[in-house]
Amino acid sequence: MNRLFEITHKMMKQENTKNIDLASFLQISPQVFGNWVARESIPEKYASKIAEYYKRDLNFLYDENAQPVKKIPIIGVASCGKEIKDDKQCISGGFALCKNDGKSENFYCVIACGDNMSPEIEDGDEVICDPNTKIESGDIVHYKIETENALKIYVKDDDADILQLIPYSSSVDFKTKTIRLDDKNASFVAAKVVAVNKLNMKNTQARLRLIGRG
Repeated sequence: MNRLFEITHKMMKQENTKNIDLASFLQISPQVFGNWVARESIPEKYASKIAEYYKRDLNFLYDENAQPVKKIPIIGVASCGKEIKDDKQCISGGFALCKNDGKSENFYCVIACGDNMSPEIEDGDEVICDPNTKIESGDIVHYKIETENALKIYVKDDDADILQLIPYSSSVDFKTKTIRLDDKNASFVAAKVVAVNKLNMKNTQARLRLIGRG
């Protein structure tokens, strides 16, 4: 019995999954699946599809203590220095994945466009946001105000009665935004960034900037 079969078999019992249903999702015949059951072995190439079926991290199929994951809807893009002309540009898919800790019910995802929040957020990264978590100074937020839709650091100054939205590095189109707290006309909406899925592991320029060589 291989490990993949062992965990899958347990999941099937827990979720009351029928052989024919999982076989259909894996796009194989019930006969082929029946042969796997008889041999108590599932080919490793099907691991990612089985993890997707049960909405689990791939590691869960080899480690029962691994946390399950949840699909988070990708709703659009957010500027990190790049001008956004089309709110739906740069979208790589319909959902992102994050750990399902029971607090992710209202999470959403935006795709970062630009490198002005590097090295924490790079161009093309999936940025998971929670609109229900309290935002504190120093948090990275996804915000919308007037025509601006971006990712920056949230800094609140109660003494000056202002809040500022600050990028790691400024550009002509990506500057610090200052909002007066007593401005009744400011339609400011923000959500705390709670996770970042790093999709571009070949970002050598970002690493050079991080060590002061870029």
